[in-house]
Amino acid sequence: MPAIANCSFCSSPAQYYCKSCKRKLCTDHIIKSNTVYYCNNCDEECHDPKCSKCESEVDFARHEPILRCDWCKSIEVEDGLLYHQQLPQLIFSSVTTLNKKLSQVWDLTQQYLDLVKSVYEMRKAKIMLFGSIEDEISLLRGKISTFIDHLVKFENETFTMIDDKLKAIGYMRYSNLNNIERAEEILYLLENRSNLLDGTLENKFGDIEIDFKKLNQKVNFVDFQYQILNKIHKLLPEDQDEELISIIPRIWLRKNRKLPKKFLLVLTTKNLYLLREKGLLNVKLKNKETISLSYIVKKQYKHSLVTKKKFRFKTRLDSYSIFGRKESIDQLQTYFKIIGDYIDYSINKSSIIEDLKYYSLTINELKSNIQRNLNHLRAYLLNKKELKRELYWREGQDAKFKKLFEQLLAVERKIHRLTQSRNYNSPGTRGIDGLLRKLTREHNRLKKELEDIRRKSDEIDDTWDF
Repeated sequence: MPAIANCSFCSSPAQYYCKSCKRKLCTDHIIKSNTVYYCNNCDEECHDPKCSKCESEVDFARHEPILRCDWCKSIEVEDGLLYHQQLPQLIFSSVTTLNKKLSQVWDLTQQYLDLVKSVYEMRKAKIMLFGSIEDEISLLRGKISTFIDHLVKFENETFTMIDDKLKAIGYMRYSNLNNIERAEEILYLLENRSNLLDGTLENKFGDIEIDFKKLNQKVNFVDFQYQILNKIHKLLPEDQDEELISIIPRIWLRKNRKLPKKFLLVLTTKNLYLLREKGLLNVKLKNKETISLSYIVKKQYKHSLVTKKKFRFKTRLDSYSIFGRKESIDQLQTYFKIIGDYIDYSINKSSIIEDLKYYSLTINELKSNIQRNLNHLRAYLLNKKELKRELYWREGQDAKFKKLFEQLLAVERKIHRLTQSRNYNSPGTRGIDGLLRKLTREHNRLKKELEDIRRKSDEIDDTWDF
C-alpha cells in the first residue's frame, strides 16, 4: 500500500515537496499567487508587491500561477506524487549520461588500433627507423588497458552504491513522499560521480594524448620513408636476398677531400646506396654510388663541439664522412650494429609488432557491465508497465509516421500532375490553382505532423535508451 507522508508543519497529509528546503507540505502551507513582479534595484523577479531583499517598490511583470513554500518562500515546489513518479526516470537518465562519458574511451582505443595498423604495414616493409616504436606502443597499450580497468572499477562501484540506495527505498515502486529526499541523494551522488569522472577523463586523456603526439611524430617520419619506398625500390638492383633496412633522407656526405653533398641514403642488408635528387619541378632520384657493406673496413663515430656528431667509414679505396641531424647519425650507427649483430631478428622477424597487431585492446568488460547494469535498472527501477506502455506508443508512432508519409507522397504526386497540366495551358486553370492551394496547405500540414512525430519519437528513444 502507498505510504502517506505527513506535512512537515502539521499532521495533515502532504501533497507537495519543496526542493529547496526538502520539506513536505500540505495545501495549507503552500503560498499561491498569480502575479510575478520585477525589482529594478535587484534586477531580478520577485513574487511579493515589495522586494524581500531591498524592500523597494516593484513593477508588474506578468500573470503566472506560482506555488511557494510557506517556510523558505522558494518557488521550487513540486507536486509530490508527480515528482515521485519522475524521479526513477531522472535517476536512470543520470546513469545513462554517466555511462556515455565512460564510452569516450572507445575513441581512444580506436586511435590506438589505427596507430598499430599503420606501424604494422610499415614494419612488414622492413623499415626499421626508430626501433623503439614497438616498445613505446606496448607501453601505451599498457597505460590504456590500466585506464580501462579503472573505468570498469569506477562503473561497478557507482552502480553498487546506487543499487544499495535504491534497495533501501524499494526501487521507488510505491508512492511514498518520504522516499523523495533519499532518491534525490542518489541524483546528487550521480552528479558528484559525474564531476569526478570529468576530471579523471580530462587528466588521463591529456596524458595519453601527449604520448600519442610523441609517438605519432616518430611514426610520421617512418611513414615518410614508407611513402618514398615505391620510388626507391625501382632504383635498386633486383636481388631476392637483399632486404631494405631503412632510408635516411637528406644527409650530408663528404667523400675523401671533396666538398660535402646532400644525399639520400638507402641501407640494405648488402649495400649502402647514395641517391641524389635531380630537378627543381619534376624531382627525380638517381643512384650516384653503391657501396658494398663487405668493402667497409672501418667505422668510427665521432663527436666534437665544432662538427658535432659525425659518422666515418672507410673502404679499401675511399673514406667517407657523414654528418647531419643527430637522430639520423644515431640511427645510422644503430643500423650498422643491427647488421653486425642482430640481422636475423631485425630483418626476418617482427614478433613485437605481430603481438601488438593480434592482441588489441578490448573493452568488452566495460561494455558488458554498462549494459548489464542498465538492464537491471530498467527491470527494477523503471515501472515495467510504464515501459511497456511507452514501447506500444513508440510502435504506434512508427505506424502513424508510415501512414502519413504515404499520404504525403500521394499529395506530392497530385501537385506534380496539376503543375504539369497548368504549364500546358489546359482549360480550367483557375480551378487548378485553387486545388493546388488546398494541396499545398495539406502538404505543409503533413510535413509538420511528420516532423512532430519524429521529434517525439526521438525524445522517447533518448529517454528510455532504446
